[in-house]
Amino acid sequence: MRILLFGFGSRGDVQPLVALGKGLREAGYEVSVAAARDFRAWIEGEGLTYALINVDMEAAMQSEIGKNWLGGSNNSRAEMQAMKHMADTFASSVSDDILAMLPEVDVVVSGVLTMESLATAARFYGKQYLLGLTAPFAPSASGSAGMQALLPRSTSPINRWWGYAIEAFLYGVLKNVSVTMRTRLKLPPPTRADFLRAINQTPTLLSASPLVVPPPPDWGSHIRVTGYWFDAAPVDYQPPADLSAFLEAGEPPVYIGFGSMSNRDPQATTRLLLDALKQSGRRGVIHSGWAGLHAEDVPPDVLLVKHVPHDWLFPRTAGVIHHGGAGTTGAGLRAGVPSAVVAHIGDQPYWGRRIHELGVGAAPMRRHELTAERLAATIRALTGDAAVSARAAAFGERIRAEDGVGNAVKALGEVVRR
Repeated sequence: MRILLFGFGSRGDVQPLVALGKGLREAGYEVSVAAARDFRAWIEGEGLTYALINVDMEAAMQSEIGKNWLGGSNNSRAEMQAMKHMADTFASSVSDDILAMLPEVDVVVSGVLTMESLATAARFYGKQYLLGLTAPFAPSASGSAGMQALLPRSTSPINRWWGYAIEAFLYGVLKNVSVTMRTRLKLPPPTRADFLRAINQTPTLLSASPLVVPPPPDWGSHIRVTGYWFDAAPVDYQPPADLSAFLEAGEPPVYIGFGSMSNRDPQATTRLLLDALKQSGRRGVIHSGWAGLHAEDVPPDVLLVKHVPHDWLFPRTAGVIHHGGAGTTGAGLRAGVPSAVVAHIGDQPYWGRRIHELGVGAAPMRRHELTAERLAATIRALTGDAAVSARAAAFGERIRAEDGVGNAVKALGEVVRR
């Protein structure tokens, strides 16, 4: 059986699919992973078949549209408009890529951005379609499971109905992607009901721990919270010499990195992070990321790094401060060190909230609230509370005991057999 894992997005969107793909391959499936051009060498290096999504994702994130979307606005409407602009920009080329891939596979798994268009195309070609999510989009009365809960500390029908309202709004953001696909297939344009049906009735695998996203009773049995889709740690990874020397030279540092989030002034942001570390009195490792964080005069107790595997670096730190991407959140929890989120967009405020609610990290903040003083206080909270550190370590043990990929492979097999 041939399975296509369609990963339109940044590395954080693609990495869980790579881990799942390797698990599916070991289970005897024929697997291909569709992703932007940026990720071809990495995917093929993992022994998986690569399928082209003809987009340069890093360039897209660094474009004016990408910066408007990912820059950490405090205006939700503006964020959604930027997301719509991004989706509309790539609707035509991505639709062509999907239609080129589908005839060659039996089963398709994708995320939300291409959900309705892929569900439509899969149905047209007689293929099976599943949602593979990294965040809990399904509406729920539960504040713990409701990504957009208005009453996050309560179980209330208000949370559930607000979830449906967010989905209805999301339809307007992603509508043109579906319109483009249906035009290619000479089908009637989509309706809001088509979109809601696709997002709420499609068999769904959620790459998250049930300890973090406890499955609520108002979710249907078609949603399976499998555990995180982690890849195996690279046993032969050799860190750069300067990183090894830095880690050996003093107490464990605090990691700070914002992944693929864009930044209009990376040098100013880097200066802010350096000031926060100085105020907190802690050593730090700063990940440059797609924002290109950099400075000319980095002090000796701070190291700037490019890509380093999270599962290698995070356990060697005193705490992790990140943008709240689902994958980075999972990696921080698995490492068993305290963490905190500086949320930019989308599901990131939810993950920051859950870390704090679980007692394994500091309170989150939004990107537009970030100051050196607030970040220094967060660093002190992460590194100065023995109870939080102990809870994070114990929680990490429980996360490491889960088999998210194995559970997802089993659940997918059950859906396919039905």
